[in-house]
Amino acid sequence: MRISSLLGIAVGSLLLVGCSGTTPSLGSLGKSGNYESSFKTGNYKKIAEELKKDQKDDLLWYMDAGSLTRYAKDYNASTFFFDKSEEKIKQYDKEVLAGTLLANVGAVMTNDTFMDYRPRIYEGIMVNTYKGMNFLNENDFANARVEFNRALERQRRAKEFFEKEISQEKKKIEKEESAKLKKKKLDPKKVKKASQNDKTRNTIEKKYSNLFAFKPYPDFINPFTSYMSGLFFISAHDYSKAADLLKETYGMIKGNEPGAYYVKQDLEYALKMASSLGGKAKKHYAWVIFENGEGPSKKELRFDIPIFMFTGGLYYTGIALPTFKENPAAFSHVSVRNGKNIVDTKQVASMDKIIKTEFKKRFPVVLTRAITRTIAQSMLQYQLKKNGGLLGGIIGAVYQGFMNRADTRQWRQLPKNFQIARVELNSSTLSVLTPRGGKLAELKINPNMNHFVFLRVPRHDSQVIVTEVSF
Repeated sequence: MRISSLLGIAVGSLLLVGCSGTTPSLGSLGKSGNYESSFKTGNYKKIAEELKKDQKDDLLWYMDAGSLTRYAKDYNASTFFFDKSEEKIKQYDKEVLAGTLLANVGAVMTNDTFMDYRPRIYEGIMVNTYKGMNFLNENDFANARVEFNRALERQRRAKEFFEKEISQEKKKIEKEESAKLKKKKLDPKKVKKASQNDKTRNTIEKKYSNLFAFKPYPDFINPFTSYMSGLFFISAHDYSKAADLLKETYGMIKGNEPGAYYVKQDLEYALKMASSLGGKAKKHYAWVIFENGEGPSKKELRFDIPIFMFTGGLYYTGIALPTFKENPAAFSHVSVRNGKNIVDTKQVASMDKIIKTEFKKRFPVVLTRAITRTIAQSMLQYQLKKNGGLLGGIIGAVYQGFMNRADTRQWRQLPKNFQIARVELNSSTLSVLTPRGGKLAELKINPNMNHFVFLRVPRHDSQVIVTEVSF
């Protein structure tokens, strides 16, 4: 191979890096300054206005924008951005169900960031859940019903959908990636054999043993979505459906989440109201929904792995894979006080666990693709050095170094966990307190009605977002 050809590969790889399919960033808010600064000061309205002016046609951008405009209580804009998110998710769903996912461009000689971001199942569920909550905040119970039903339907078909999606991913690795390897004059059989070596995989899997050391929720179910849907149907006086959903929630978190105590109370309430003994409720309650902290940050993990190639010889090379770092909670819990009644919120669902559960299910395919890519690029580097000497080896190393990237794109604005509480009302003032008794929020309410109180605290030092819905 000529030196000019080697230089062409190097230049081409640098151009590819510049064209990488990275997600448009929310880090800059143009004329208004820095996103992080506005976020810390709680200037959510400024963030919302900038997002509406500077839209990006990108799934992750839409989901983050939907969350941030929701913080600003601009529910119309939030629902608009979540609608845009759902359009892209539905388009991806159609590709999977139609079996056309194989038509997407692969990334064996580049990396996963060169592909369009593919929605996660938990993201689609949360998009509909948040849309339902937006409509509740606007007292639009009819549309809220539609969105909660959509979220539940996504959960119902999640397992079957995931199996179809992963099946196509596996075929894609074997078929399309094989064609790309041949184009680069690399032997697909040799790459496949090296990628399936147990010692190589064991080295990687050991790095993830602690990340996967948790008890997952079943079959992509988000306990919060089931619980919040159950509360909605209480507000809609559909107590039988509410009881079914709360029973489902209680069954999956019993003995696993401290909030199961409150779910059981709500289940008993729904069953009582559904029976002839329920009658007209004499007591009224405030249900507090606390979105606590920020979900896990997706990070790049780099390390060396042994691969067995080059006539069976051992060869070490670097690999980059995504992993997660958990962020601290804003508070361990909050306390809710009404008159003499005071209760603490308790966790009903961990978004950390939901995100990592799906990541764990997808990891075998992510791992296969990453190993295949690393081996292919290592073989290319070997060939460049063999044919081009020192300069060829340097060019191959530069190429692999630039392309050795993990896909760390994610929906940034999801909470760390969801906590709940229910307090019986006998006063017109409802206070939300920190664990040390500091006042986070105070609302005037009607003690003769039921209420949902939505509380969002991204960080312990960020401005509290609190809204109330009466029914």
